[in-house]
Amino acid sequence: MNKANYSKQQITEALIDLLQKTSIEDITITSLVTKAHVSRNAFYNNYQSVEDVLKEAYRQAHQKAFQNKYIDISYFTSDEAILDFIQFFDKNTALLLALQKWNLLPYIAKYNTHCILNSLEQSNNPFIHQYKEYFMIYHTIPYFQICYYWILSDKKETPQELFQMIKQLQKQS
Repeated sequence: MNKANYSKQQITEALIDLLQKTSIEDITITSLVTKAHVSRNAFYNNYQSVEDVLKEAYRQAHQKAFQNKYIDISYFTSDEAILDFIQFFDKNTALLLALQKWNLLPYIAKYNTHCILNSLEQSNNPFIHQYKEYFMIYHTIPYFQICYYWILSDKKETPQELFQMIKQLQKQS
């Protein structure tokens, strides 16, 4: 890993770690570079603001959770996808709440849409290919919204209870 990528990785990991213990309002560039063990120059060589680090941290977390899973269309209709959404929200609660506080939910939506639509573009199914936006909305937005509400509600249910509730909602439809 080259020095620039190493610095970026250190900074994003430091931000995620700080978010577990500190309010986003209290995170400064100084506290971030101190935690990351990098210089301010390393920070400004890679980012312009904490907002940029939040976006990068989200991209990395999303890629880690969903990398190569969108390739198979059947993934979107599987229990694995539901469980992955729940696990992603459970593991990244602080990051997602920080993104909300910085009004970056539109960024998340745009990023997620881009990733999923690129994957669906490869579909051999003519119906899915023609209506990929509707397919994406139908199969991902409800899970995202439910999981988002779950973290806003302080995760009153366990991840397994949330999964069972989603499955029950599917049966009720």
